[in-house]
Amino acid sequence: MSLRSYTHSAMSRSAPSAVGGRPHASVAMPPRRVLLVHANPFQRVTPVPAYGLERVRTAVEDAGAEVELLDPYLISEDPLGTAREAARSFRPDLIGLGIRIIDDCIVVDRLDAPDDEPIDVSFLLPEIRELRQALGEAAPDAAVVAGGAGFSACPQECLEFLGVDYGVVGAGEEAMAMLSSGVPWDQVPGLVRRGQADGIGAYQLAFGGPTRRDPLYAPANSFPVRTRIGCAMQCVYCTAANLGRRHANGGVETVLDEVEHTVAAARERGVGRVPIFFADDEFNLPDERHSISVLVGLRERGLTKHMSWRAYFNPTPFSPEFAELVRETNGHVSITVDSAADGLLETAQKPFRRRHLDALVGLLGEHGVSADLGLIFGLPGETEETIAQTIGFVRSLPGSIEVVYSTGARVYPHTPLARIAKQEPERLVGTNDPTFLAPVVYSRPWPPRELARRLDEQLSDLPNVSRVGVAYATGLTTLSDAYRVALSQNGKRSWDEILEHAAHDDTQRKPAETIAACLQVALWHGRYDLASTAAARLLREDVPPEMSRAQLRFARLAYGGLALADRAKAVLRR
Repeated sequence: MSLRSYTHSAMSRSAPSAVGGRPHASVAMPPRRVLLVHANPFQRVTPVPAYGLERVRTAVEDAGAEVELLDPYLISEDPLGTAREAARSFRPDLIGLGIRIIDDCIVVDRLDAPDDEPIDVSFLLPEIRELRQALGEAAPDAAVVAGGAGFSACPQECLEFLGVDYGVVGAGEEAMAMLSSGVPWDQVPGLVRRGQADGIGAYQLAFGGPTRRDPLYAPANSFPVRTRIGCAMQCVYCTAANLGRRHANGGVETVLDEVEHTVAAARERGVGRVPIFFADDEFNLPDERHSISVLVGLRERGLTKHMSWRAYFNPTPFSPEFAELVRETNGHVSITVDSAADGLLETAQKPFRRRHLDALVGLLGEHGVSADLGLIFGLPGETEETIAQTIGFVRSLPGSIEVVYSTGARVYPHTPLARIAKQEPERLVGTNDPTFLAPVVYSRPWPPRELARRLDEQLSDLPNVSRVGVAYATGLTTLSDAYRVALSQNGKRSWDEILEHAAHDDTQRKPAETIAACLQVALWHGRYDLASTAAARLLREDVPPEMSRAQLRFARLAYGGLALADRAKAVLRR
């Protein structure tokens, strides 16, 4: 779609759900109008590109269908009304409902809360069900197919909860292209039907070609790029454990082409250094060979001078050659650790031990690689002793490594933790859902909020350590508000008010970082008037190291001049 479609009141919207028009084993006439809906309420708090749907749209358009993509929770303060309007306007034959997450997974957002609120996890499926119903009312003859990472973790449970008949488990590119091309539904790989036996076992690991980006999404966070699908681990709490260590690599040239196209397109819109997130479960598993090939390719294509990147890493394998390559290509390492106690790591089914962590920390320091580290306290086998071991490890880390931690683990259906949870019901807090679709949390040796309070007492003196995450219930909507104003969607607050909230109310980022993200959104959408104002407000803060005050002053004047030119053109067109 063109950028213009995002700034028009009847822009590309969402898709209706299949209340009527449900398909049989074969379809006589292939659906040619496909509406893809990013069913992710968390976009209000942390806007990210709808990467899975971008991949699906690329494949479905290549199959000859007319496709529109809607992100209702990002672009509208009335997502249900926006979805209804889009469905009535576009009149889709087929709707793809992209369910990236089913909850926010923030177990403890508040250290103090009433006793009847033992966890803070926000369950998002009820909102998604309202969206599905709104779409179904607006386009009752369209067939709906659910999909996405959150859906694929528990497909039959999601289908039942949402009242949707069909879903695609795993990679949806091939399946949705086939559905839009008239292939009989019972011949589509990965397609499951509500109430039937197929579920996670139908998971598809297929890889498509380079993804065509949607012009809505600014690089305020990063652009995702997948280099592989699946996971080589079976961590006890993780939904990827249900894959049984199945995984597949994308073609290196395909990955490099996607990165190159993404960087080139962003630079054309004024982005100096383009942030990329390699959206793999673990970038360096099952071994380094694929990752090294990708990074060498980035260097050989001359891309590294125009981009930075980050990814999740297992602590091993991680060779000196790999560390040097990460540094040379402007990479950042997010290490998924969970614990530093060997006994707990074994129970959590982690393929590394404390010695690997110590070796990696030393290696990263030796090669000057930037890194952060994530921990989960309260997993099966956690004791006061294992907690003390992990705290000791955290205190031994250099202050340059940021550490985020959570307490308690969300129990998801079908995972190894779900089986343990049934054997240890005394360790559970949250809902009484025996399927674990609604939020249930496992925590030991104390309930998650008490564990969080104890850890806060022991770690609050470390400036590089914090409790994880942005919660849906309390997170700021600064960036989504910025999008709506930039898209002329009449956000509730003026641009100046948004910038003040960015400067004073965001506890997760420094004020300059949030203001810079708002500036990026404005600039991405050609709102030079807003970008000039944001640059002026940014000059009142500590400027990020990648900027200079002189550059910002020049940018402010340049954006102001472009804004005047735009206004002059608008007057001449009248």
